[in-house]
Amino acid sequence: MKFANEDFWMFWNEARGSGLFEKHYDEINLNKAIKLDPADDLYFALYKMGMMEAHTMRDDKGVLVGYSVYYVQPHMHYKKSLTATNDILFVRKDCRRGLAGYKFLKYTVDEIKKRKPQRIFFHVKPHHDFGRLLERLGAKAFETMYSINLE
Repeated sequence: MKFANEDFWMFWNEARGSGLFEKHYDEINLNKAIKLDPADDLYFALYKMGMMEAHTMRDDKGVLVGYSVYYVQPHMHYKKSLTATNDILFVRKDCRRGLAGYKFLKYTVDEIKKRKPQRIFFHVKPHHDFGRLLERLGAKAFETMYSINLE
């Protein structure tokens, strides 16, 4: 596997056309009433402001098999605190063997640290919990989020 920090918009367009986002959605989304429909225009605007970063995982043939996307900005509550928030993280199931997922996660954390954020946030779903991998990288549980589904 090869890991890279790629141009966000080039990655985005490739991922949108490859069906990988749909695989990700099918695996983790428990509320299928909310259809996958990324706000491309908002992602593009954030990309143009230098706030988006994409890390990729590719197989030996160069096929995109995983990604980690961050937005990096001053925190809304602490404007002098640069915060990196992981927006989406996915590795195709057949590519999670051995330490591949952990190595990719470590790579992506090391890469985003180069932007010098004060904090890096990840959201972890209870039914798809990779918190132990994050803990191995020094993360600690920070906050619990709840959702009220109205559809």
